[in-house]
Amino acid sequence: MGFLRVCYFLSAFFMVGSMPSGEHESPLELAEQNPEVLVWLLEKLFDVKVSGYHHARPQPTEVRKLVPSTYRADGMMLLCDAADRSLMSVVLEVQRAWDPGKRWTLKTYVAHLEAELEVNAALLVYCPSAAVARRYREMFESEGVSLHLRPLVFTPGDVPLVVDVERARVEPALAMFSVLCHGGDAGIEASFPALTEALRALGPRKGPLYHEIVLAGLPAALWDRWETHMNSALGRPYRSKLLGETAARAHAESAARMLLTALDARGVHVTEDVRDRIRSCTDLDQFDTWLRRAVTATTIDDVIHE
Repeated sequence: MGFLRVCYFLSAFFMVGSMPSGEHESPLELAEQNPEVLVWLLEKLFDVKVSGYHHARPQPTEVRKLVPSTYRADGMMLLCDAADRSLMSVVLEVQRAWDPGKRWTLKTYVAHLEAELEVNAALLVYCPSAAVARRYREMFESEGVSLHLRPLVFTPGDVPLVVDVERARVEPALAMFSVLCHGGDAGIEASFPALTEALRALGPRKGPLYHEIVLAGLPAALWDRWETHMNSALGRPYRSKLLGETAARAHAESAARMLLTALDARGVHVTEDVRDRIRSCTDLDQFDTWLRRAVTATTIDDVIHE
Protein backbone atom coordinates (compact mmCIF):
# COMPACT_ATOMS: atom_id res chain seq x y z
CA MET A 1 0.00 0.00 0.00
CA GLY A 2 1.26 3.51 -0.78
CA PHE A 3 1.09 6.89 0.89
CA LEU A 4 -0.91 8.72 -1.78
CA ARG A 5 -4.38 7.08 -2.13
CA VAL A 6 -5.47 9.72 -4.64
CA CYS A 7 -9.01 10.08 -3.26
CA TYR A 8 -8.30 9.26 0.36
CA PHE A 9 -5.67 7.71 2.51
CA LEU A 10 -3.30 9.40 4.90
CA SER A 11 -5.45 12.18 6.36
CA ALA A 12 -3.82 15.49 7.10
CA PHE A 13 -5.52 15.39 10.47
CA PHE A 14 -5.22 12.93 13.33
CA MET A 15 -8.95 12.46 13.39
CA VAL A 16 -10.45 11.83 9.97
CA GLY A 17 -10.75 15.31 8.48
CA SER A 18 -10.91 17.12 5.18
CA MET A 19 -9.51 15.66 1.97
CA PRO A 20 -5.73 16.03 1.80
CA SER A 21 -4.24 17.72 -1.25
CA GLY A 22 -1.82 16.31 -3.79
CA GLU A 23 0.85 18.68 -2.53
CA HIS A 24 0.43 17.11 0.93
CA GLU A 25 0.25 13.50 -0.24
CA SER A 26 2.88 13.33 -2.98
CA PRO A 27 5.97 13.66 -0.72
CA LEU A 28 4.51 10.91 1.49
CA GLU A 29 3.77 8.60 -1.41
CA LEU A 30 7.21 9.17 -2.89
CA ALA A 31 8.88 8.41 0.44
CA GLU A 32 7.03 5.13 0.79
CA GLN A 33 7.63 4.07 -2.79
CA ASN A 34 11.32 5.00 -2.47
CA PRO A 35 12.44 5.07 1.21
CA GLU A 36 15.95 6.15 0.15
CA VAL A 37 14.47 9.65 0.46
CA LEU A 38 14.07 9.12 4.22
CA VAL A 39 17.62 7.82 4.57
CA TRP A 40 18.97 10.82 2.61
CA LEU A 41 17.05 13.27 4.81
CA LEU A 42 18.22 11.62 8.03
CA GLU A 43 21.88 11.40 7.02
CA LYS A 44 22.38 14.57 4.97
CA LEU A 45 20.23 17.05 6.88
CA PHE A 46 20.44 15.76 10.45
CA ASP A 47 23.58 13.60 10.56
CA VAL A 48 21.55 10.59 11.71
CA LYS A 49 23.38 7.57 10.28
CA VAL A 50 21.48 4.47 9.19
CA SER A 51 24.37 2.04 8.88
CA GLY A 52 23.65 -1.11 6.90
CA TYR A 53 20.37 0.12 5.41
CA HIS A 54 19.05 -2.22 2.73
CA HIS A 55 15.27 -1.87 2.49
CA ALA A 56 12.21 -0.63 4.34
CA ARG A 57 8.78 -1.89 5.34
CA PRO A 58 5.72 0.38 5.65
CA GLN A 59 4.00 0.37 9.03
CA PRO A 60 0.31 0.90 9.87
CA THR A 61 -0.32 4.59 10.45
CA GLU A 62 -3.24 4.21 12.88
CA VAL A 63 -2.53 4.76 16.58
CA ARG A 64 -5.29 3.67 18.98
CA LYS A 65 -5.75 4.98 22.51
CA LEU A 66 -7.41 3.50 25.58
CA VAL A 67 -10.26 5.98 25.22
CA PRO A 68 -11.85 4.90 21.91
CA SER A 69 -10.32 7.13 19.27
CA THR A 70 -7.86 6.73 16.45
CA TYR A 71 -5.04 9.05 15.45
CA ARG A 72 -3.50 8.69 12.03
CA ALA A 73 0.08 9.63 11.19
CA ASP A 74 0.96 10.70 7.68
CA GLY A 75 3.50 7.91 7.24
CA MET A 76 5.43 5.31 9.24
CA MET A 77 8.33 3.24 7.93
CA LEU A 78 10.69 0.63 9.37
CA LEU A 79 14.23 0.70 7.94
CA CYS A 80 15.92 -2.71 7.78
CA ASP A 81 19.27 -4.24 6.85
CA ALA A 82 19.88 -6.96 4.26
CA ALA A 83 18.91 -9.65 6.78
CA ASP A 84 15.60 -7.83 7.46
CA ARG A 85 16.75 -6.81 10.94
CA SER A 86 15.24 -3.57 12.24
CA LEU A 87 17.58 -0.58 12.20
CA MET A 88 15.34 2.40 12.86
CA SER A 89 11.72 3.45 12.43
CA VAL A 90 10.62 6.74 10.93
CA VAL A 91 7.50 8.86 11.34
CA LEU A 92 7.08 11.27 8.43
CA GLU A 93 4.71 14.22 8.84
CA VAL A 94 3.85 16.99 6.38
CA GLN A 95 2.78 20.12 8.26
CA ARG A 96 1.51 22.92 6.02
CA ALA A 97 0.01 24.94 8.89
CA TRP A 98 0.56 25.55 12.58
CA ASP A 99 -1.31 23.24 14.96
CA PRO A 100 -0.44 23.55 18.69
CA GLY A 101 -2.12 20.20 19.34
CA LYS A 102 0.80 18.50 17.60
CA ARG A 103 2.78 18.88 20.84
CA TRP A 104 0.88 15.88 22.17
CA THR A 105 -0.05 13.81 19.13
CA LEU A 106 3.43 13.74 17.60
CA LYS A 107 4.67 12.22 20.85
CA THR A 108 1.91 9.62 20.59
CA TYR A 109 3.16 8.55 17.17
CA VAL A 110 6.77 8.16 18.25
CA ALA A 111 5.92 6.39 21.53
CA HIS A 112 3.58 4.01 19.73
CA LEU A 113 6.12 3.09 17.07
CA GLU A 114 8.94 2.50 19.57
CA ALA A 115 6.72 0.41 21.84
CA GLU A 116 5.38 -1.67 18.95
CA LEU A 117 8.70 -2.28 17.19
CA GLU A 118 11.14 -1.92 20.10
CA VAL A 119 13.44 0.23 17.99
CA ASN A 120 14.35 3.93 18.00
CA ALA A 121 11.99 6.16 16.04
CA ALA A 122 12.98 9.34 14.22
CA LEU A 123 10.33 12.00 13.65
CA LEU A 124 10.76 13.82 10.32
CA VAL A 125 8.54 16.87 9.89
CA TYR A 126 8.38 18.59 6.50
CA CYS A 127 7.09 22.18 6.58
CA PRO A 128 6.76 23.97 3.22
CA SER A 129 6.67 27.26 5.16
CA ALA A 130 9.82 28.40 6.98
CA ALA A 131 7.67 30.35 9.46
CA VAL A 132 5.63 27.24 10.33
CA ALA A 133 8.84 25.20 10.65
CA ARG A 134 10.25 27.72 13.11
CA ARG A 135 7.17 27.45 15.32
CA TYR A 136 7.38 23.65 15.42
CA ARG A 137 11.06 23.78 16.31
CA GLU A 138 10.38 26.27 19.11
CA MET A 139 7.47 24.23 20.44
CA PHE A 140 9.77 21.41 21.53
CA GLU A 141 12.74 23.44 22.72
CA SER A 142 11.51 23.52 26.33
CA GLU A 143 9.54 20.52 27.51
CA GLY A 144 9.95 20.95 31.26
CA VAL A 145 9.26 17.63 32.98
CA SER A 146 7.42 16.27 29.93
CA LEU A 147 8.75 13.54 27.66
CA HIS A 148 11.37 15.22 25.49
CA LEU A 149 10.83 14.97 21.74
CA ARG A 150 13.39 16.03 19.13
CA PRO A 151 11.59 16.44 15.83
CA LEU A 152 13.77 16.68 12.73
CA VAL A 153 12.09 19.64 11.04
CA PHE A 154 13.06 20.62 7.51
CA THR A 155 11.84 23.00 4.80
CA PRO A 156 12.30 23.29 1.03
CA GLY A 157 15.34 25.45 1.73
CA ASP A 158 17.08 22.44 3.27
CA VAL A 159 16.60 20.26 0.16
CA PRO A 160 18.66 21.29 -2.89
CA LEU A 161 16.84 21.53 -6.20
CA VAL A 162 18.45 18.90 -8.42
CA VAL A 163 19.18 20.35 -11.86
CA ASP A 164 22.19 18.17 -12.72
CA VAL A 165 21.14 15.39 -15.07
CA GLU A 166 23.88 13.00 -13.98
CA ARG A 167 23.01 13.42 -10.30
CA ALA A 168 19.34 12.78 -11.12
CA ARG A 169 20.32 9.55 -12.88
CA VAL A 170 22.24 8.37 -9.80
CA GLU A 171 19.79 9.69 -7.19
CA PRO A 172 16.36 9.68 -8.86
CA ALA A 173 14.46 9.69 -5.55
CA LEU A 174 16.21 12.87 -4.42
CA ALA A 175 15.62 14.51 -7.80
CA MET A 176 11.88 13.84 -7.59
CA PHE A 177 11.60 14.86 -3.95
CA SER A 178 13.46 18.10 -4.64
CA VAL A 179 10.98 19.00 -7.38
CA LEU A 180 8.09 18.47 -4.94
CA CYS A 181 9.81 20.72 -2.41
CA HIS A 182 10.46 23.50 -4.92
CA GLY A 183 7.36 23.26 -7.11
CA GLY A 184 6.43 26.87 -6.39
CA ASP A 185 9.87 28.33 -7.14
CA ALA A 186 10.28 30.72 -10.07
CA GLY A 187 13.20 28.68 -11.43
CA ILE A 188 11.59 25.26 -11.14
CA GLU A 189 11.72 24.64 -14.90
CA ALA A 190 15.51 24.39 -14.69
CA SER A 191 14.95 21.02 -12.99
CA PHE A 192 12.80 19.57 -15.79
CA PRO A 193 15.67 17.91 -17.71
CA ALA A 194 16.95 16.33 -14.49
CA LEU A 195 13.46 15.16 -13.54
CA THR A 196 13.02 13.64 -16.99
CA GLU A 197 16.28 11.72 -16.57
CA ALA A 198 15.29 10.55 -13.08
CA LEU A 199 12.03 9.11 -14.43
CA ARG A 200 13.88 7.49 -17.34
CA ALA A 201 16.39 5.93 -14.91
CA LEU A 202 13.54 4.25 -13.03
CA GLY A 203 12.59 2.28 -16.14
CA PRO A 204 9.32 1.72 -18.03
CA ARG A 205 7.60 -0.07 -15.15
CA LYS A 206 8.32 2.30 -12.26
CA GLY A 207 8.78 5.54 -14.19
CA PRO A 208 5.08 6.13 -15.03
CA LEU A 209 4.04 5.48 -11.41
CA TYR A 210 6.54 7.99 -10.04
CA HIS A 211 5.62 10.45 -12.77
CA GLU A 212 1.98 10.57 -11.63
CA ILE A 213 3.07 10.89 -7.98
CA VAL A 214 5.31 13.87 -8.74
CA LEU A 215 2.81 15.53 -11.06
CA ALA A 216 0.04 15.28 -8.45
CA GLY A 217 2.25 17.17 -5.99
CA LEU A 218 3.06 20.06 -8.32
CA PRO A 219 0.95 23.22 -8.64
CA ALA A 220 -1.62 22.82 -11.42
CA ALA A 221 -0.28 26.02 -13.02
CA LEU A 222 2.95 24.14 -13.75
CA TRP A 223 1.36 21.22 -15.57
CA ASP A 224 1.17 22.88 -19.00
CA ARG A 225 4.84 23.86 -18.85
CA TRP A 226 5.81 20.33 -17.87
CA GLU A 227 3.72 18.95 -20.74
CA THR A 228 5.44 21.32 -23.18
CA HIS A 229 8.85 20.17 -21.92
CA MET A 230 7.89 16.51 -22.28
CA ASN A 231 6.58 17.06 -25.83
CA SER A 232 9.99 18.48 -26.72
CA ALA A 233 11.99 15.84 -24.81
CA LEU A 234 10.07 12.92 -26.32
CA GLY A 235 9.67 14.41 -29.78
CA ARG A 236 5.98 13.45 -29.83
CA PRO A 237 2.69 14.56 -28.25
CA TYR A 238 2.63 13.72 -24.56
CA ARG A 239 -0.23 13.46 -22.12
CA SER A 240 -0.16 11.94 -18.67
CA LYS A 241 -3.09 10.03 -17.25
CA LEU A 242 -3.49 12.66 -14.53
CA LEU A 243 -3.45 15.56 -17.01
CA GLY A 244 -5.95 13.78 -19.22
CA GLU A 245 -8.32 13.11 -16.33
CA THR A 246 -7.96 16.69 -15.08
CA ALA A 247 -8.72 18.14 -18.51
CA ALA A 248 -11.77 15.90 -18.93
CA ARG A 249 -13.07 16.90 -15.51
CA ALA A 250 -12.57 20.59 -16.33
CA HIS A 251 -14.52 20.19 -19.61
CA ALA A 252 -17.37 18.45 -17.78
CA GLU A 253 -17.53 21.15 -15.11
CA SER A 254 -17.61 23.83 -17.81
CA ALA A 255 -20.41 22.02 -19.66
CA ALA A 256 -22.42 21.72 -16.44
CA ARG A 257 -22.13 25.46 -15.82
CA MET A 258 -23.18 26.21 -19.41
CA LEU A 259 -26.24 23.95 -19.16
CA LEU A 260 -27.40 25.39 -15.83
CA THR A 261 -26.90 28.93 -17.16
CA ALA A 262 -28.96 28.12 -20.26
CA LEU A 263 -31.76 26.63 -18.18
CA ASP A 264 -31.76 29.62 -15.87
CA ALA A 265 -31.93 32.00 -18.85
CA ARG A 266 -35.03 30.17 -20.13
CA GLY A 267 -36.66 30.27 -16.69
CA VAL A 268 -36.60 26.50 -16.28
CA HIS A 269 -36.88 25.41 -12.66
CA VAL A 270 -34.13 22.94 -11.67
CA THR A 271 -34.39 20.99 -8.42
CA GLU A 272 -31.33 20.36 -6.26
CA ASP A 273 -31.38 16.65 -7.12
CA VAL A 274 -31.22 17.44 -10.83
CA ARG A 275 -28.49 20.05 -10.25
CA ASP A 276 -26.45 17.40 -8.44
CA ARG A 277 -26.99 14.97 -11.33
CA ILE A 278 -25.84 17.58 -13.84
CA ARG A 279 -22.77 18.54 -11.79
CA SER A 280 -21.73 14.91 -11.28
CA CYS A 281 -22.03 13.98 -14.96
CA THR A 282 -18.73 13.47 -16.81
CA ASP A 283 -20.17 12.31 -20.17
CA LEU A 284 -19.57 15.12 -22.69
CA ASP A 285 -21.84 13.44 -25.27
CA GLN A 286 -24.64 13.52 -22.72
CA PHE A 287 -24.03 17.21 -22.11
CA ASP A 288 -24.24 17.82 -25.87
CA THR A 289 -27.68 16.18 -25.93
CA TRP A 290 -28.89 18.12 -22.89
CA LEU A 291 -27.66 21.45 -24.25
CA ARG A 292 -29.47 20.91 -27.58
CA ARG A 293 -32.68 20.15 -25.74
CA ALA A 294 -32.25 23.16 -23.42
CA VAL A 295 -32.49 25.56 -26.36
CA THR A 296 -36.27 25.00 -26.64
CA ALA A 297 -37.08 23.53 -23.21
CA THR A 298 -39.86 24.89 -20.98
CA THR A 299 -39.47 22.32 -18.17
CA ILE A 300 -36.55 20.27 -16.91
CA ASP A 301 -38.33 17.12 -18.16
CA ASP A 302 -37.83 18.44 -21.69
CA VAL A 303 -34.07 18.29 -21.11
CA ILE A 304 -33.38 15.34 -18.86
CA HIS A 305 -35.35 12.23 -19.64
CA GLU A 306 -34.49 8.68 -20.52
